[in-house]
Amino acid sequence: MRYCLILFLYVLIRSILYEDMEDQEYMADPQQLRAEAEQEPRRRGLDDYREAIRVLREEKELSFREIATWLQQRGLNVDHNAVWRTYSKGMSGGPGDRVIERNERFERRGSHEDAMPWLQEP
Repeated sequence: MRYCLILFLYVLIRSILYEDMEDQEYMADPQQLRAEAEQEPRRRGLDDYREAIRVLREEKELSFREIATWLQQRGLNVDHNAVWRTYSKGMSGGPGDRVIERNERFERRGSHEDAMPWLQEP
């Protein structure tokens, strides 16, 4: 009970403190921020390293965590999830394709009414 009361008071105080956030005026100039964003260098995606990831995965049998560590040692700021996404995106018939295919099958399956014909009206 005490925990609920403490949580309620915490949420109440936070909502009071942030109530007027909508009325605040933003200090940054939108045009200046856009100009700065355009000057920002393009980040290289892992797509450029897809073949190296494939070799490490298929020929050297490294895990995605090991591949991420290997790339980090060579100056890339990546994690194992990014490596998996890049690997699965580039491999036809790979795990990414299977997920997409499963989602498409689910969408094609139709609604629950199609699965239960006895619920349909004659």
